Amino acid sequence: MVRSSIGRGLGCLAVLPAAFIGLAGLTDGIGPTGWRGFAELFGWVAVCVAASYCLGFLLTPQGWPKAWRYLTGVSIAVALTFTVNWLGLSAPMEAKIAFTSTLQIIGVVAAIGCLALIAYFAKDGRQEH
Repeated sequence: MVRSSIGRGLGCLAVLPAAFIGLAGLTDGIGPTGWRGFAELFGWVAVCVAASYCLGFLLTPQGWPKAWRYLTGVSIAVALTFTVNWLGLSAPMEAKIAFTSTLQIIGVVAAIGCLALIAYFAKDGRQEH
């Protein structure tokens, strides 16, 4: 259990640079406002949570040999950070539009999933009483 917690913590730490760069890029005031802007931000949070979960899984002691796990985990974190930095600085407009549109779709799906999860737990809690 301790190694699993360490792996999850390392997964979260590995995603932090990309998370902050992406958050700064999405909140610069140029993007959409309203529900589309919220969907982009929520999508980015969902992508960061999924990436940190995957990296945490890679950095736990199960599965691949140690060197491959660390190499893959570091490669994913560096690739995510580089891609987000590139999208914010010198990417063509088509890539930026595709990225933010994808984040909006992910954000809507993640928000619906969170609401369904909340409804499930709320329903579950009422049945116990």
